[in-house]
Amino acid sequence: MRSKNYQADYAEEPSPWTRPGFVLAAVLLLVILALGVVVAVQSRDDGKPGSVAPTVSAGSATPQPEPPGKLPTAVPVTAPAGVTWQVVRGTALPFSDRAGPREHSDKQAKGFARTPEGALIAAAQLVSRVGAAAGRASWQPTLTQQFLPSADRDTLQSALAAEPEQQAQPGDLAPLAGYLYVTYTPDTAVIGLAYRSVNGATARWFIVTTTLQWRDGDWKMVAPPGGAWTSLSRTVTDLNGVVEWGAR
Repeated sequence: MRSKNYQADYAEEPSPWTRPGFVLAAVLLLVILALGVVVAVQSRDDGKPGSVAPTVSAGSATPQPEPPGKLPTAVPVTAPAGVTWQVVRGTALPFSDRAGPREHSDKQAKGFARTPEGALIAAAQLVSRVGAAAGRASWQPTLTQQFLPSADRDTLQSALAAEPEQQAQPGDLAPLAGYLYVTYTPDTAVIGLAYRSVNGATARWFIVTTTLQWRDGDWKMVAPPGGAWTSLSRTVTDLNGVVEWGAR
């Protein structure tokens, strides 16, 4: 019969953790745990001695494809190859299978490559097609669809609408004579277009500085300040610094 002195009773009975049965069970448990660790490590072995394959959680992101290559930014320092010239509404315009335009008619030209050459051809095409001499059938869709919206564009549209309808004939307009890049990035291109003056015996050229921006998958033109191209034009007596380029 156990006494009422519980402290004395526990002192007299040996602790169950020190009994042989408990000690043997604890040893067996440690052995089983050790074997489980070895098996887990070996199951992740990638086949190389001493290596352990990394685990991947269920929430790991799927590998992404490699990013596309950088867009070209090297501007042509010689006249672009593979360009053909066609007379459109009184003036010769450039066309390229590589740089565009992909879609064109006597009214509009669209689909230019996002390259320096594509921006150059877009500038030459859009400036010519938005002139009053191109006629309303050309300048109106070109201006409303391929020029960025602005107050300057609205002013240019009003000025063109006030011009009498009289389409130019070959030889009436100043021909394209060359170009120069002011700045270029895949998003914005500032390009000077040189035209040979058709008036006067003295050789003269005027350079129109155009700005294009890449929007909605194509090059779009920025209208000139105040809607007047004269604000972006300067007259020169030689083509120093200009790459000669035009129909021959």
